[in-house]
Amino acid sequence: MKRFIYSVIAVLTLGCTFVACGDDNDDPSIDFTTTAEQGSAGTYTGEWTRLSDDGTVETFSGTITLAAAGTNATTVTFSCPGTSLDATSTANVWHANYGYQFFNQTTGDANKLGVAFSGRIDEAGNIDASFTLSQRVGRKNYEFKYEFRGKK
Repeated sequence: MKRFIYSVIAVLTLGCTFVACGDDNDDPSIDFTTTAEQGSAGTYTGEWTRLSDDGTVETFSGTITLAAAGTNATTVTFSCPGTSLDATSTANVWHANYGYQFFNQTTGDANKLGVAFSGRIDEAGNIDASFTLSQRVGRKNYEFKYEFRGKK
């Protein structure tokens, strides 16, 4: 029994010898020496997906443009010509997990979109954003869930 215990301890010790940590990414593509407002600024081109409350799904080409507007603030312009979406709002932006996050939860003058929105930009320059907007189509109001995926 003593021999078995020593064998198990030897195997565990030998196993721990060959264990290594994963490769740390010490060189992210996000420049943390700039402010989040400056680092996230740019035009992101991609595809809007619009889901209607009646279940209709449509896709359109469009853009989101971010521009630094001061400390912790960014001007965000949503543009989707296929749906006549064209609104500019301010948003808070910050560094988050080798990327950026932005949002605006107000519906006042600072938010011309009129609804809360949020988004994320990863270290590769990919952006995801979403919000729900009520729009009139013909004689009826619809709730549309907008999602955007694009790249700088």
